[in-house]
Amino acid sequence: MRLRLFKESKDKNFRGKGSKISKEKSRRFPKKEEKSLHSKEEKPLPSDGPNEILRRETFNSEPEEDIYKIAVGYDPEDNPYPLFDYAFEMAKLLKGKVIFVHALEEIVKTDRVEEEEKSILQKLTEILSNYTRYRVPMEIKILYGKSIETFQKLVEEFHIDLFAFYFYKKLFGKSFSQELLEYLPTNLLVVKDNIKFRKIKKVLVPVDFSESSFKQKEFIERLLTYSPYRLEIDFVHIVEEENTDPSKEEEIRYLFKELFGTTEKLILLNGDPEEVIIELIHEKDYDLVVLGRTGKGLNQEGGRVSKTVVKEAPCPVVLV
Repeated sequence: MRLRLFKESKDKNFRGKGSKISKEKSRRFPKKEEKSLHSKEEKPLPSDGPNEILRRETFNSEPEEDIYKIAVGYDPEDNPYPLFDYAFEMAKLLKGKVIFVHALEEIVKTDRVEEEEKSILQKLTEILSNYTRYRVPMEIKILYGKSIETFQKLVEEFHIDLFAFYFYKKLFGKSFSQELLEYLPTNLLVVKDNIKFRKIKKVLVPVDFSESSFKQKEFIERLLTYSPYRLEIDFVHIVEEENTDPSKEEEIRYLFKELFGTTEKLILLNGDPEEVIIELIHEKDYDLVVLGRTGKGLNQEGGRVSKTVVKEAPCPVVLV
């Protein structure tokens, strides 16, 4: 398939820390009114069946003022790399804290379960000792009951901003990662275990002017505000018709400028959205894709484009 490129302008002012994607400076996000998880006065969490938090271990703790909370699903049978690498990379770019989560199958605590919990904590602690160089706050949470409801409650109770996990698909039925993809009520960082970690420098943002586009803007603003180094951000809008009428192109640029304040980094292409996005990722070698979780008229369970890109992209995908 051949891509049709209308215009791709360069704007050096758009790249890097403190850059502008609107006429006003990137704002800092408001503080969340919540009690610090590290408060000395905090009381133990009450037992709540399968969603009980069994134990919490904290490393490199610091005040949670404006901290972006990134939870990472951990399974001792999986290779922790590159998932852990990308979680820490995103924490560095977003001024974040990383919370490692493991859910036990059992919903009742027994001697055997307690031994399993200790083993998980020991193994995770050893792995995380290799990441102290990031100087990022970390925490471990062990949950009772491996179900989508357990993780939904975790997200809601602890105000998780981004949940990172490996994506696996099953030949028949849905894998647990597919359930997380569809039903977890927060932003997602989806990683495949067969990719090699690399530093995030180039980011692709496909926009369709749906409600998700506002969430993409918010996420990109935070990246540009807190990234310690310069990022290259490209936006793409894809028109499914073979040819784009000049008036249609003008309308698209107007909508983009209203949302992002500039059209300098906008790429307009024609074709099937998921095919064009995948081809563009390969062509320009992007390190990360920030995609709307749902498109126009789609429900919260996810759209066709986002699901296809997650399955086929050769890099991590953030769904907002």
